[in-house]
Amino acid sequence: MPRRSQKESIPVSNEEKELTQLNEQLSHHLEMILKCSVESNQYGLLPLASPADSRYPYLYPRDASCEVQLFRRIAGSRHGYDVAPQAFELMKSLAHFMKDVLSDAGYWGQRYSVHGEDKSIYKQEDNAAHGMSIICNYLLSAHRLGKEVDELEDFLECVNQSAAYSLENYYQKELNLFHSTTAIHESALEEGYTCWVNSSFLYAFSLANEVAQTIDEKQIISPSHLKFRKHFLYSVGELFISGDRYVRRITSEGYNDRRADITLLSPFYFGFLHYREELERSVRYLEKHLWDPELGMIMRYLPFHKDFATHVHAGHGPWLQYTAMLAQFHYWTGNRRRGDELLGQIDRYKGEAGEIPEHISTCDRFERFMETEWQTGIDFAKEFDQPILLEHVSFDKILEEANNMSKSYRETARKCMFRTEAPGGGFIQFASPLAWSHAEYARALLFRAGDWWKMRE
Repeated sequence: MPRRSQKESIPVSNEEKELTQLNEQLSHHLEMILKCSVESNQYGLLPLASPADSRYPYLYPRDASCEVQLFRRIAGSRHGYDVAPQAFELMKSLAHFMKDVLSDAGYWGQRYSVHGEDKSIYKQEDNAAHGMSIICNYLLSAHRLGKEVDELEDFLECVNQSAAYSLENYYQKELNLFHSTTAIHESALEEGYTCWVNSSFLYAFSLANEVAQTIDEKQIISPSHLKFRKHFLYSVGELFISGDRYVRRITSEGYNDRRADITLLSPFYFGFLHYREELERSVRYLEKHLWDPELGMIMRYLPFHKDFATHVHAGHGPWLQYTAMLAQFHYWTGNRRRGDELLGQIDRYKGEAGEIPEHISTCDRFERFMETEWQTGIDFAKEFDQPILLEHVSFDKILEEANNMSKSYRETARKCMFRTEAPGGGFIQFASPLAWSHAEYARALLFRAGDWWKMRE
């Protein structure tokens, strides 16, 4: 056969093209997460929720745990993504940070400064689960990649201590469920026994079980914690189903809260798929009820703003990280067309450099929010409602948060308002970029490529 000349191109398969494109996309989203990161002398790069000079200049265990799920998949993939080494280093930095900020009692707070100062305002119990998950995902990833872990026993003790604290302080044995005051939405809308909180704890205890089986040779993680997981699995699988679908929470009084909420995706998000039909009906329900009629995409819950526990934050509208979660579900079920539609909706509202915000709203809604909620003090009162605050939270922390709120609303009006002739007068971007939004978009891309962990049974 004649030799191929240097000018002739070597045929590239569709699979190779898709992998090249995916590599480029993952690199972009990691770049946006790095844009939200701060260099620490002790830990290296630490991703904050948003850039240090913007709305959320803190490290949130919830956001970080969602990001670490992505980092673990990227770092351990057989495809050898370009950003795999960087993803592992970010996961390592977050795990060491979380180890060092664990309280003496054994719990993690709502959020931290990059220097490890606890900046928490709310009672937010699921952080214990998120902290455990960050550490366990790092340990399991390091084990898979054959990387040495410094202070391994300290990490294992953190997991054991947090599990013990959670069972002692958040768990109600008679119901076999964890109680919470606030969680993913940071409001009293979630007080009781929520699908999100209990799914996150089941995920954390499941990871701890994997760590115990593969890494914990000295049995530092108590066997009783691992035994607990077996019967807890039943409750999470059974108690949040009512009729033919999941419910978002069981109230403290024992009533099923059947309102539409993005947290109906919790069993899928954390990988527990014992009832696929009920899960699919739940997703159809939330997608139908939470679709924004003007902007498209998914709201986190319906904006009944007269409910004191419901925040609309700069005007109600779709949340982009939750829309990406919905896309993940559709990709997982094989509905690529719908998944692509949802990511396409997100693409419409990216910034010039591809930044994805936390949420968007119409200009008209934003202005109405400023007039009726912010300037009247209602938004402030909702944000700092006494029952959801930590005991003895300092006024300095409240003032710092109020200043962040005020600054972000002014910036939204000045820089993030895009006037058009569309209904609603255009749209606003709030908290852009948000690291969590980029993590969920990237995770959706991996679902589309069929490159995600096997779901938990």
